[in-house]
Order: sequence, then structure tokens, then C-alpha cells
Amino acid sequence: MRKLVLFILLVVLAFGGWFYLSPWLAMKDLAEAAEARNTAELEASIDFPALRENTRAQLDASIAPTGDGLIDGIGGAILGSVGDAAVDALITPEGMVTIITTGAVATTLLPRDLRNRELSWSVKREDLSHFRGVSTYDDGSAGPVLLFERRGLRWQVVAMEVSQ
Repeated sequence: MRKLVLFILLVVLAFGGWFYLSPWLAMKDLAEAAEARNTAELEASIDFPALRENTRAQLDASIAPTGDGLIDGIGGAILGSVGDAAVDALITPEGMVTIITTGAVATTLLPRDLRNRELSWSVKREDLSHFRGVSTYDDGSAGPVLLFERRGLRWQVVAMEVSQ
């Protein structure tokens, strides 16, 4: 009986340790893979189809037509197709390296004085299966937010919010 109680206690402690530490380890591993430009590790840590789909949904919501006129509909369709192509081009392992290390979609689009800012990452828990990797620049301004989802015992990035 005593061995069973000890075993249950060890299982509960192991689960508690995993629950507490695994988001930080996942965020740390992702940042290190990006710094090392390890695209194989990034592909294992990021669900690219889900990330592209969620990014497209955010983009579609931000460029949704405001009226119901023909020109508004055509403009929305053109912006949507351009946006889809941009999402496909940017949400790649190489693109995510840039986003995770610099917080920018493309460093060449940044002014020179903003290209070498330091980016730090922290973890904000949501529930047992979700957490956010929140980035902050060295000047205190907000950077991108990565949304992680638990997949078995691993965590994967499934969405991203880019600060405006």
C-alpha cells in the first residue's frame, strides 16, 4: 500500500513539474533553434499549416470589406489573394527564424536603428493545453506573440499575433 501511495505521489510530482516547466523549455528550445537557424527543429516545433491558416484568418479579418459595393468586394478579393501569397512566402522556417530572432517579418524592412534591438521571450499560461510566448524589445515595446498548443507531450506554435 505504501509503495502505491509513493508511486502516485511521484506521478503527481512529475506531472506538476512537466506542467510547470514544459512551456518555458518549449519557448527556450524554439528561440535557440531560431538563433541557430535549425530549420529541422523549427519544423518540429511549429505547425506550419495551422500557423498559415490562423495568420490568413487574422489578415482576412483586418482587410474585410467595410461596405457591400462591387468595388469594395473586388478590392477585398485582390487584397486577399495578395495576402495569401504573402502568408505563404513569410510563414516558412526561414521566415520564422527572422520573426523569432528580430520580431520583424523582414529585417530589411526595418529602419537601420531598429534592426539590432534585443528581443526577449516570456511565457504566459492560458490553460493545460495552451500558452503564449510573448516577446518584448529591449526598449519595453511589444513584439510578436506566439500561441502554442500542446500536442501530446510536445508544444507547437499554431498561431501568431503581430503587434501593430
